Amino acid sequence: MQRIISLIFVLLFFCGQAVAQSTRVRGRVTDASNGDPLQFASVVFPGTVVGITTDENGIYTLETRDTVSQISASIVGYATKTLPVKRGTFSQVDFALDPVTFGIGEVTITPGANPAYPLLEGVLRNRKKNNPREYDRYRCATYTKMELDLSNIKPYFKSKRLQRNFGFIFNYMDTSALTGHSYLPAMISETHADRYHSNNPSFSREVIRANRVSGVEDSFSVAQFTGQMHGDVNFYDSFIDIFNIRFASPLAEGGKAFYNYFLVDSLDIDGRKNYKIRFHPKRMTTPVLDGEVLIDSATYALTSASARMPKGVNVNWIKHMRLDNEFRLVNDSVWFHNRDYVAAEFSLTNADSTKLTSFIGTREVLYTDVVLDEEIPDEILHADNNVVLGHEDITQKDNEYWNKVRPYALSRKEQGIYAMVDSIQDVPLYRNIYTLINTIICGYWNTKYIGIGPYYKLASFNRLEGLRMQLGGRTTTAVSKRVRLNGYMAYGTRDGLFKGGGSVELAFNRRLTRKLEIGGRHDVLQLGAGQNALAESNILSSMLSRGDQRMSMINRGNINYEHEWRHGISNTLGFQLQRIYSNRYVQMLRSDSLRVNSVADASFSVGMRLSKNENIYRMTFDKNYLGSKYPIFMFNFTAGIPKLLSGGSEYYRFEGGIRYRPELPPIGQSDIYISGGTIRGRVPYPLLKLHEGNGTYFYDPRSFSCMNFYEFASDTWVSVFFEHNFGGLLLGRLPLIKKLKLREVFVCKGVWGTLRDENNGALPQTKAPLLFPVGMSSVDDPYVEMGFGIENILKLIRVDFIWRMTHRGPVAGQDIDNFAVNFSLHLKF
Repeated sequence: MQRIISLIFVLLFFCGQAVAQSTRVRGRVTDASNGDPLQFASVVFPGTVVGITTDENGIYTLETRDTVSQISASIVGYATKTLPVKRGTFSQVDFALDPVTFGIGEVTITPGANPAYPLLEGVLRNRKKNNPREYDRYRCATYTKMELDLSNIKPYFKSKRLQRNFGFIFNYMDTSALTGHSYLPAMISETHADRYHSNNPSFSREVIRANRVSGVEDSFSVAQFTGQMHGDVNFYDSFIDIFNIRFASPLAEGGKAFYNYFLVDSLDIDGRKNYKIRFHPKRMTTPVLDGEVLIDSATYALTSASARMPKGVNVNWIKHMRLDNEFRLVNDSVWFHNRDYVAAEFSLTNADSTKLTSFIGTREVLYTDVVLDEEIPDEILHADNNVVLGHEDITQKDNEYWNKVRPYALSRKEQGIYAMVDSIQDVPLYRNIYTLINTIICGYWNTKYIGIGPYYKLASFNRLEGLRMQLGGRTTTAVSKRVRLNGYMAYGTRDGLFKGGGSVELAFNRRLTRKLEIGGRHDVLQLGAGQNALAESNILSSMLSRGDQRMSMINRGNINYEHEWRHGISNTLGFQLQRIYSNRYVQMLRSDSLRVNSVADASFSVGMRLSKNENIYRMTFDKNYLGSKYPIFMFNFTAGIPKLLSGGSEYYRFEGGIRYRPELPPIGQSDIYISGGTIRGRVPYPLLKLHEGNGTYFYDPRSFSCMNFYEFASDTWVSVFFEHNFGGLLLGRLPLIKKLKLREVFVCKGVWGTLRDENNGALPQTKAPLLFPVGMSSVDDPYVEMGFGIENILKLIRVDFIWRMTHRGPVAGQDIDNFAVNFSLHLKF
């Protein structure tokens, strides 16, 4: 299951620590007289500073590696109670506190200012001097430990067959303090890194010195996501970003709009007075937390924070989540990170049920060797990414190295988890389960040397080919990690023709992409389609087709090379030969009405892509762009070579685009894509910019839902695709509707373009090489469509309702849709 779990690592940006030998306690504090839960009760390990207050249900969870044997609970008006706990394991400890009566005189209570507010204002005034992110320069070492666990394992899992295959793993089962349920470790990771921070120039950079991930063959590809930088939790920020969810911070300047605050206690910690402030969300329309913070009375610094995600927040797949921050004084003068901890339970349902197996991910970061105001080395200053992988041997460090860099020693049981997780991969039943899940997600059924697929293209249908059957395959990394071969064959029952294609990929470098690909195909394609997975023939595009299919047979050969100079800066070089054939659905006629059999094109292209601090998941031959908080720029230049193929055209095509996804909490996130270009030269219409229609009922963010294929063409154009996801801000306020946790999306798309007379095949007595298909024209009057979407239906489904705002009248040769309903699937937290 290496690839599957690798993907979980990247998408979630964390997993967690092995906590088998920590002391973990979970329980409930109630009133002994009536059984009611006691909120704000203080629960601590006596003799330590490890403690927390109970939530609105009286629930608490505590965890420590300190040597403790007791736990106590107290609250004003009740007798304090102390109970024993088991060291180095999980304990369920419930308290029933007895009320006590005080003999006091009459007390008059008058309204006044919230006593927590002056403390919070002090935190904001002193945030710059207490928040490590505001310090001029620092360096520190980090040790990050992560684990992914399988929870709610059922009795039938221990059947005789599974005991025969997996019996040895049950020795490693334990109980989570987060949920109170048993769990089994499925993956474990350790990372040792150096972190550098500077405000002038502004950057935070992590150099990973060593990493090991058990349960993953290709650990190098996920190493960059296992350090401290990903999933960084800082309560000083206005919003805490985790799992791409922006939780309002209780220490934000506008925190009073999200939370109620209660000053519940004062504590003496290492000779310093601390105030404990409890915060509770006012409403659940935006992502919020519930928990407490400790504030140093002298400096107004945050000394610790503990928070959980309350029930009712519009978040998917996460049933429980807990965040902890701990700080300490460095050089008796400056506050710095000491420990960060994140734990979350991922489940198909958020209901309190143990019927479904779930995953528990935990992540712990410990900070050591803090050095302030030290000059940062030049090689760090000039690095090209915020996460820098050390030498290639970062995944090859031995046990002696890890014993030296760990802040604490692993127990024998913890050390055995590595061997246990690796051993599972040798069990035949596990390999069969892995192969099945990997096929569903990746599309290929992988044998040792050959991957067969993609399965969703095995059968499809369209007007030109009828029933299309396709079989393909590619070599696996077991054959070579430098060379990959791809190929497929297809046959259509209506046209009676065989099609096929293949390619050779040569990967010269993996850390920075240097890859050459040589390929060719003889197949039918839809010109003017978007770039999503449904643009080519597959079973989903066939089932969701609107009937607007005008596909063309194309012979195409290409050579492409990508050279990534630095992280986020890459160039591509390409050479392409292609011939596009006419058919009864896509006719090619000259201005004298003579039929043309095909259009030829030979071209050379140069491209550039620019991004900053972009997360990229790098696999052996492929890579996935995971986004950046900065704009991403793309440029491309293509030159047609007229004499290389008979009938070729000379032209020069310039294109550019920008994608930006600004986060605008608490009102959601926008997705903006703007592109434009121009073609200089006289070309037949298949080589113009054919604006992206959508021939299916499946939503494509980069095509126009109400536009047909071959409806508009341009040789100079600008297009805008805009979406804004409000994240349930509006629907979450409506009675009854808010229980469905629906999320609203606004959509607006538009394009404007022109055609010179030499390329406009719609003009009478045109000078263009070919007449336009009936109904195709210029878009010099802007095309605009707008609508809204409702997503998070059953946590997966999104439905968009799109209206065509312009070009609404009937057009000969076109079946105009002024309204479209699109469907799509979105796996979001």
